[in-house]
Amino acid sequence: MRTLLVLLFCVMVFFTACEQSAPETGWTKWRGPNVNSVSSETNWDAEKLDSSNIVWTKDIGFGHSAISTLGDKCYTSGWKEIATETDTIAETTIFCIDIKTGEDVWTFTYPAAKRNYPGPRVTPVIDNDKLYTISWEGKLFCLELETGNEVWSLDLAADSLTAIEYWGYCPSPVIHNNLLLLNLNKSGIALDKTNGDVVWNSSFKNSSWASVYLINNEEKMRGVFQSDTIIYLVDVETGEVESSYKKVTDGAINDDVILLPDGMLYANDEMIKLSGTEMEQVWHNDSIPSFFRTGVIVGNYSYQFSDTKRKNNLYCVDLETGIPQWVQEMDGRWGNLLAVNDKLMILNSSGKVIIANATPEKYDIVKELQVLTNSNKPDYFCWIAPTFVDGKLFIRNSIGEMACINLGN
Repeated sequence: MRTLLVLLFCVMVFFTACEQSAPETGWTKWRGPNVNSVSSETNWDAEKLDSSNIVWTKDIGFGHSAISTLGDKCYTSGWKEIATETDTIAETTIFCIDIKTGEDVWTFTYPAAKRNYPGPRVTPVIDNDKLYTISWEGKLFCLELETGNEVWSLDLAADSLTAIEYWGYCPSPVIHNNLLLLNLNKSGIALDKTNGDVVWNSSFKNSSWASVYLINNEEKMRGVFQSDTIIYLVDVETGEVESSYKKVTDGAINDDVILLPDGMLYANDEMIKLSGTEMEQVWHNDSIPSFFRTGVIVGNYSYQFSDTKRKNNLYCVDLETGIPQWVQEMDGRWGNLLAVNDKLMILNSSGKVIIANATPEKYDIVKELQVLTNSNKPDYFCWIAPTFVDGKLFIRNSIGEMACINLGN
């Protein structure tokens, strides 16, 4: 049974990737080419996790935006306060960075006030020759990928298109054909990606921090949207809600869902059976919610952080039962991870990179290296998802330390 599930999962990942994947030369959107924070690259070596292989480090300013890549460039954003002789300027910068050198290729800067947990949350999304991202305040930008010049912009809050989010705008854009989909309001909003015009919208309501997840089933593209404690299955072309499901754990609604074999939808602390458009609970475990740091799936196990009872534990969860196979207490309270085949690449709360074997037997470290260092500063968090592409690992923390590490052969 377990072997069959693993085989079906591989088939499903391939099928889903046909609709959701980006070019193989990049990690062009939130959670990577297959929207699962898993890479299949083989031309790298865990033993190269060494300080001599840190290609460059860079200060990009406060923020929680992960790093997107395409070709020889990477993209992210950060916020800074700059003191002048007469004033203090607060602004956010979107960066296009040369991967080889760490130097800026171009920057796009806009005014942005200091907010709680300062800096943008959204990860830039690359679609053909355009880049899309959203400010803390809800300003949606479409930029030329080559130059950083603005194509169009839209103020989601000021233009009364979405509810103003207390923690800032968190969901990253998702592109499907000509639609730009956002997990905002009750059950989402769709815009024309070429000009920002509204295609459809839903009623005002505080949304979750998760992004839209696309599912192609029954020859129709549907999106999983989330708000409050509700998961909505929506026809992305029309905005029609086809079904809904109430989650058990409130905080877990901020995690992205992952599609599994046989129509199973993994929602962080619940397994949901998806039959056509109907959703039904298979199991629930309230001890494992990740609280916006969605885990990764290797084989029939999920590896995910959970801060239940204010402890920063890393779990290996059996997806058939929801029962943890092991629990490892980590430093601090936060962290994030990705998977590369049968290895985990973990960024812990102090900025240490840990490579471990993805095995249900035990927490098994292969190599570790302290990379980011300023963990004693205010507003310091290492909860931002890492990126791995072409043998290079990209990490950052919330105060703006960013690093590129070459693990490639």
